[in-house]
Amino acid sequence: MSDQKTERLINLTLALLSSKRYLTKSEIFKNVAGYSGSAETMERMFERDKDDLRNLGVRIEVRALDPLFEDDQGYLIDSKTFQINPNDFSKEEILLLTMAANLWHGSALQHDSKAALLKIQSLDGLVATNTVTSPVVEDNEDSKKLLLIFDAVERFVSLEFEYKGTVRQVKPYGIYTRRGFWYLAAQENDVVKSFKVIRIGEQIKVTSKSQGFTKPAEFKLSTFIEGLNAPTTSKAEVRIRKNQALALRKRFKVEEIDSDWDQVFIDYIFEEDLIESLLWYGSNVVVISPKTIRDQIINRAKGLINV
Repeated sequence: MSDQKTERLINLTLALLSSKRYLTKSEIFKNVAGYSGSAETMERMFERDKDDLRNLGVRIEVRALDPLFEDDQGYLIDSKTFQINPNDFSKEEILLLTMAANLWHGSALQHDSKAALLKIQSLDGLVATNTVTSPVVEDNEDSKKLLLIFDAVERFVSLEFEYKGTVRQVKPYGIYTRRGFWYLAAQENDVVKSFKVIRIGEQIKVTSKSQGFTKPAEFKLSTFIEGLNAPTTSKAEVRIRKNQALALRKRFKVEEIDSDWDQVFIDYIFEEDLIESLLWYGSNVVVISPKTIRDQIINRAKGLINV
């Protein structure tokens, strides 16, 4: 199936799902992207598209809009009967479905239609998006990056890439969108974390199939995303040079280490906030753990020196 036809089928499916009423052919041809040409050409395209969707298990309801004129028909997909099989789609088509679904979000969608869109968006539990903000795909390079990451998620192979100045090695579990951006949910050092896709470096290395991993059966992408709405607190071990970083000393309990250094344990929710705050203190503060934050601060500090 060509990309052009795939996109048209997606657009048609989502239009018929999200509509509150039966749509006429003229409304479909006017508002659904992908239909062009003469009336006869669009008619043939529409008939073929209906057949293709039915073959995929998508039930299209047809109703005469005027009892006096049976030719005046409307079309609709009832979200309550909407079921699709993930195995009927390639990874590229699943990603296209996800992207297109977000373009159809909005207050005009009924609750049942939104639920139906979520069925599309979470095919096989590999991709999850929301209907509040559309994911950002800046250019072809972003699309290639997403497809490469999705391929790794699908095949259970590890990834290596640069992220915020540090080389990261992760086991990808799924892709999701949050506040208009794509994220990768992946395990790093036995902890499942989120990585904003646009911050992942262009050079992504994929391990061979022989180095694949087994995703824990208990991991659910939807559950992981729900957990993001209830932030958990982590703890960082930080050394402070004597008589320096007075603001940190006022906020946290200070323990003496030796004649040159003291120690504090800082509770934090967001890594980025902690990193930016500690960078202000320069060499007067040293992060002992976690290692990921320590490495990021070192790399950013080197970058500032080289500017």
